[in-house]
Amino acid sequence: MEEDKFALVEKIIKDIENVLSKNAELYAFDIVPVDSNFRNKTPVLHLENCLGLESWCVKHVYMYCYSELMDKYFCKTKRRNSTLGSIHSEKLGRLLSVTLLLNPELNTLWNKRRDMVLRNLLEKSSELKLTRLVLSRKPKCNEAFGYRRWLLEAILQDENLQSNYVQNLVNEELHLCQIASDKSPNNYHSWNHRMWLLNTLKKITNFSLDLLYIKEYNFSERWTSKHVSDFSCFHYRQYCIKNVILHLNDVFWKMFQNSIEIDLRKCFVNVLLKALQNDMTLLNTDENLMEYSDEKLINLLLSNTRNCNCKHNNVYLCRKFEVLFHELVLNSELIQFYKWHESLWYHRRYIVHELIISMYEYFGLKKQNGALVKDNCKKCNSNDLRQKQVKIVRYDCNRVYSSAIFKVLISHERKFIAERNGDSDKFAERHEKYLKFVEGLNIVI
Repeated sequence: MEEDKFALVEKIIKDIENVLSKNAELYAFDIVPVDSNFRNKTPVLHLENCLGLESWCVKHVYMYCYSELMDKYFCKTKRRNSTLGSIHSEKLGRLLSVTLLLNPELNTLWNKRRDMVLRNLLEKSSELKLTRLVLSRKPKCNEAFGYRRWLLEAILQDENLQSNYVQNLVNEELHLCQIASDKSPNNYHSWNHRMWLLNTLKKITNFSLDLLYIKEYNFSERWTSKHVSDFSCFHYRQYCIKNVILHLNDVFWKMFQNSIEIDLRKCFVNVLLKALQNDMTLLNTDENLMEYSDEKLINLLLSNTRNCNCKHNNVYLCRKFEVLFHELVLNSELIQFYKWHESLWYHRRYIVHELIISMYEYFGLKKQNGALVKDNCKKCNSNDLRQKQVKIVRYDCNRVYSSAIFKVLISHERKFIAERNGDSDKFAERHEKYLKFVEGLNIVI
């Protein structure tokens, strides 16, 4: 009787292996709830590039595969590995595949597959397909993502890879991450894998990332607007914003403006005029501010008073402000439409922090241990700036707090907090406390 059960399990394993080997387009695997084998047919289901296994046999198949692996391939590892032949490797591959499909959170088994890949007993492309099946059922499986990263690193090390092949790999990874994030909310594993992919592509010299950065920026905007409670996607959104800000040269800026459906300068000017309607330092006509050059607008907003005489890239700073204020406006709209979502307020903290830090950097200041200190200029030869960092005097604070751009930010946040308090949003009060006690703005708010 026991032999009959083992024979049935062996047949199920072979059926699964046949489907895996013959259909290269498989993209999904799952357990189908079936109480018993009342049809007297194979429990391996294959329909439209999807693989399924009836639940009644899962326990028997898993226990058999796991026992075989532990008894025959993981005992006396050194001796077994040295005598691993083609027949044994095929059986080992089948057992590992089925076991990992049923329970992929076994890092020891993934390490065994790594060893087989290094011995050229398994192909990297087929391994990518296996991990895709695993992630279709377990989208938060960190072990599968880790194994996939290991495979991609090995593939991308080849300097002779064609750009089309690399692009196909990238598209497949992005699509896989999107599916995993769709299936499981707050899936930091998939978003971190997405970030890892972009960081890894930076090491490839013949692959341009500019268009990919813009594409991911637009994708993250669409995604966050539909998943406002999922902070994992907002974390990725912040990563995309940083990538865009780091590449604001003339060529990239032109591509970036053409890719989005909004005029960033117009959005920025609208925020300025609404916040400073009664301030005579700014012109109260939209057309005049729109005609300002980047250099002139920054000089107007920041009064052009810095700690040193080093030349500052005002064009870059203006573009950075346009991107961040656009993000602030988007965040305000989402909070007004989707009320009482804490993740939106956390993302707002990031935006406000980046704006304030940008102002501090312009004036040669930085935060250290909760206090503002002078930041030594690496290019300037001023004796005052050669001294060790000391606490800034009140004049240095006033230059920041009296600048037009700082007034715009504070006025915008005050008004927004008041509106949200009126709508009984408890997170508005928390945001105000964050500005006062974390950002240290209790004097001006």
